[in-house]
Amino acid sequence: MINHGYPSTCEVVQNDQTGSIDVVMTNEISSSSNSRGSDMELCFSYGPPTNPSAMLAKYGFLDTLAPATFCKMIFNNPSPELVNVGYDPTKMLFFCNSGDVDPVVWDVLLFSRLERKREYDGFKTAFYQACMAGDETTKQQIHQQFATETSKALLLHVDHILAEVAELTVKMNAFDATKHPRLPLLRQHHSMVTSTFQKVRSQLAPM
Repeated sequence: MINHGYPSTCEVVQNDQTGSIDVVMTNEISSSSNSRGSDMELCFSYGPPTNPSAMLAKYGFLDTLAPATFCKMIFNNPSPELVNVGYDPTKMLFFCNSGDVDPVVWDVLLFSRLERKREYDGFKTAFYQACMAGDETTKQQIHQQFATETSKALLLHVDHILAEVAELTVKMNAFDATKHPRLPLLRQHHSMVTSTFQKVRSQLAPM
């Protein structure tokens, strides 16, 4: 029943001596260090703040202060190289306020496309080696060569998610909120996703 917050200000531990479950503050914090002028609130992180959808699905609440959300790009059976380049759902982010795309999204999207065609093997090897060596100059050169293709691919993905969320919202609105108490939260979540993806789209369209 501890409120969600990030980072956590406490942790839950089992006391082997007493058999009790204790809530222990992770840092020594005085009330004078709290801008609210009162005792520091105990909070526990229920998950990374960049995946509000997962917290809603698992715990039934929406973190409205989430700075970013997963871009919802899923690869089934990703290659080890794609994972090494950065494929990780918790890190492939769209930022809610600005619509900025995290660079790792571009890296993963480009490498996933280079993997598909044998004629791109040279670019694939060079890009992978640049990622592993932290060679940003080579990475950006290859990104520029494929900028049109990757921008179109990401725009198609964004449009697909927007259409999917819109369709789900229409279906959801057919239900009676008095009989389905989670509907307001789901509507709020869909609104957040739609707003974020529309901002991303506004940045991609001119490309």
